[in-house]
Amino acid sequence: MNIAQAADTVDLSIQKMWIKSSDPEPLYKKYFNYRKTEDLYEKDSSITGLGVADFTAENAVIVSDVPVQGYRKTYTQNQVGLITSYTAMMWKFGIKKRDLQNIVDELRTSIARMREQLCAERLDNAISTTYTHTGPSGNTSISLTGGDGLQWLTSAHTREDGGKLCASLKAIFSTFQPFSFV
Repeated sequence: MNIAQAADTVDLSIQKMWIKSSDPEPLYKKYFNYRKTEDLYEKDSSITGLGVADFTAENAVIVSDVPVQGYRKTYTQNQVGLITSYTAMMWKFGIKKRDLQNIVDELRTSIARMREQLCAERLDNAISTTYTHTGPSGNTSISLTGGDGLQWLTSAHTREDGGKLCASLKAIFSTFQPFSFV
């Protein structure tokens, strides 16, 4: 940005400059489990517990059970970003002199908006295996499949041991890959 693009920032007859922007309320924390990581790739796996113990008569054969290896999932970091530029004159006489550094903080806010948009898109497309995110830099295909290869919301999830079909919340939420932020 140069002075000609935002002449009011150096016009001393203007006493107050307002930034027209909104800070999105972080709603994603209400719908998604999340954690921060410094690794590019992370892998998760699981192993099931044992079934329910039962009564055994004296000298009877005791029922045995074996844990089952669960789904394996690899999580990969995705990078999002936005850049803006200022001329030296604009920075010195417009932004620094008028204490408008919150213009620069807008970069953080733009990433928060992106996070909220991606979370909303995942909820909107929960019955699909993939969807296309459209942004200023083009289209990005985003997969919504869990460890069992099915879409997030479906009644066709199987148990991890391959048992009868069930809408297992464990299968849905333990293997669903939301996304990570750098």
